[in-house]
Amino acid sequence: MMNIEFETAAAEDLRNQRSSLKMRFSSVGGMKFSGVCACVPRNEVDNMTSGAELFGADIENTIKATGVRTRRVCPPGGGVTALDLSVTAAKELLGNHSISSSDIGGVLFVTQTPDHDMPNNASRAAHLLGLSTACAATDTSLACSGYVYGLWLGALMARSIEAPLLLLAGENHSASTSPYDKSTALLFGDAGTATLLTPEGDEEWHFGFLTDGSQHDVLMVPEGRSRRPFNERSLEYKTWPDGGVRRPIDIHMDGMAVFNFVVRNVPGCLSSLMERNGVAADELDLLLLHQANLYMMKQVAKKLKIPLEKMPVSLDRYGNSSSATIPVTICSELQKTVSEKPHRVLASGFGAGLSISAVSMNLGPCVCPGVIEYP
Repeated sequence: MMNIEFETAAAEDLRNQRSSLKMRFSSVGGMKFSGVCACVPRNEVDNMTSGAELFGADIENTIKATGVRTRRVCPPGGGVTALDLSVTAAKELLGNHSISSSDIGGVLFVTQTPDHDMPNNASRAAHLLGLSTACAATDTSLACSGYVYGLWLGALMARSIEAPLLLLAGENHSASTSPYDKSTALLFGDAGTATLLTPEGDEEWHFGFLTDGSQHDVLMVPEGRSRRPFNERSLEYKTWPDGGVRRPIDIHMDGMAVFNFVVRNVPGCLSSLMERNGVAADELDLLLLHQANLYMMKQVAKKLKIPLEKMPVSLDRYGNSSSATIPVTICSELQKTVSEKPHRVLASGFGAGLSISAVSMNLGPCVCPGVIEYP
């Protein structure tokens, strides 16, 4: 999630450092990943064009470093939201699945860009999808690590209520991204996703979590809520000490701090989860990483000794859609293969919080209509 500027030697030194932070582990049994669908806006932004004035001659190198060539973004000024995209994905998924809306017992919506502060997205989604009023519906506010957290919370909910659950994960971060801020301008895309979780079978999913709230301010939206309420200056662009030009309600990111956190902690955390559950790197079929930054993703795979061909990439065409990137990647890169056979998967999200989530599980065969466009 960054425009990385650093020396190779410094990056190598970071990769060689071991994390002193510890994970918390959890397992949930008797769950099936029954289906997934993603929906993106029709509007496509070409970073070579949109970033030409901001980055000048450095635009090509910037795109190579981040890996984001095009992004899908909602129309500016509102009208299409993460809720719209996620509900559309859910309708497509249920339309292709033997489970109907009347079978669904709960909705969990993972987002940091809800339609309203009140009420929650999940309640509205349940209504739009025609679910029964005998339905649990709640939101959880997480960004980059949100999808794996959603799998964990959704599995716990589904087991408890003994009914299928819809996990919706979507973001519209383009609305809070400054086009004049080099650290974020070319990164964020918008997407909504729907995943169907069913309490059946004997498979066990193994999770790991790490949280370092001491670094909460390196990736944040500084104003607009209770701590610093929206005010008469919230819509004014200004130049900040880091050189970025943005509004106080736009995303601020210290790219180097996020990079340091990821390369110091994510490989060790994923190794710990694999070791704890007796999974070797060469036994994995897929490494599903949050689509944050291509260089950073490659460093994680390299440290784990997992071949890059096992790490699918979608951010080059869809950008970083935060909690939605993992399901977008499944739908865009793996639609056919996950529809046909099982895969041993290690998945991880990492970023704002600062937070890491990871899961070791089987993925497929399941219903996967792929990526659809919002009409």
